[in-house]
Amino acid sequence: MKRAKENGLRWLRQAEHNFQVAKKHIKDNDFSDVCFMAEQTAQVALKAFLYFKGERFVNVHSVTELIKRIGESSENFIALLEMATKLDQYYIPTRYPDALAGNVIPAEVYKREQAKEAIEIAQKILDLVKTKMRGK
Repeated sequence: MKRAKENGLRWLRQAEHNFQVAKKHIKDNDFSDVCFMAEQTAQVALKAFLYFKGERFVNVHSVTELIKRIGESSENFIALLEMATKLDQYYIPTRYPDALAGNVIPAEVYKREQAKEAIEIAQKILDLVKTKMRGK
């Protein structure tokens, strides 16, 4: 179990780093990158929680599905489910031009409002995970 906790905390450190990267991108008006890094913050934080609880391999890339999985044993996460669906929308289209309609690229499509909301959602998920893992 000690190894599981160490691994979970390692993943949590990466989630915290991802969140810092998202905040840097918003200062530079790189809104598609903010949205992606917010999604990554949430996804990695939720995986951190699962690893912390003893899971050995988590091959899920949906924030929504991760929350549902965790919510089976920890109800606090279910309250974040609706928000999580917004982050799932940023996993692929924020990175690949062929995931968007028309002759645009992700860097041209995403707006500050979306980026701010994505950061707020990621922060809520990260805070809950940190509280559950670190007792803060």
